Amino acid sequence: MQIQKLPSSKLFYNKWPYKIECYISGASRLRWAGVDQTKDFCLGEPAPALWRWQSNDKLSKENKAQLLAFTTGLEPFLALRDQLQTRVEGKHYNIFCKDPVLLENIYKAVAPWVERISGPTTEEELNYMLDNGHKKILRDILPKDGYKYKVYLKESWSTESRAAFAEWAAKFPNTINISKSSKKWLDGGQRWLYNPFMYVKDEKTLTMVGLFASGNVKRVEEFILRENLMTA
Repeated sequence: MQIQKLPSSKLFYNKWPYKIECYISGASRLRWAGVDQTKDFCLGEPAPALWRWQSNDKLSKENKAQLLAFTTGLEPFLALRDQLQTRVEGKHYNIFCKDPVLLENIYKAVAPWVERISGPTTEEELNYMLDNGHKKILRDILPKDGYKYKVYLKESWSTESRAAFAEWAAKFPNTINISKSSKKWLDGGQRWLYNPFMYVKDEKTLTMVGLFASGNVKRVEEFILRENLMTA
């Protein structure tokens, strides 16, 4: 089992360090119909009326055999709802967990359909991520050529107040880098934006941003270089 090291390492959904990405025809049926009905479907049993409308979910005999094997392999783990989370989009079935042993067991059960496994590649990285949650993110290099913080702003910030902030922030082009869409939102050219953000270069500027934003900072992420992990 090979784990891919992400360019930016943080917890998925603020909870899970590992992500197993699977690709399987019929993944959406498993998500919505559940294990038993998916098995029946693969074995040729009549589908309940609730699922007959899914005419675009027809699978070949070979694909049904693959889906049955995938479902059977994954079934023992789906009961462990406190230890993992799943997300399905089309044929992509993603599994999130935090226990390396559970990760290994899941991989063995569904290996033929695994496209990629992402997460920490050392025990040190794993422990650091679990200890620091989503507030500190491991990177090989700092974003924007040296910016240490990513600041998310509250969507409820008033138009007049955020426009004043944008005018103030423009005075610090070397230490504050605002994304294009967020800049448009701050200036009032866009009424609403999900998770507007900016990059801040150092702690001093971060303090000034917090003061000027006056309670409109949603959260702050700090980037930690992997090479400095021992001293972070």
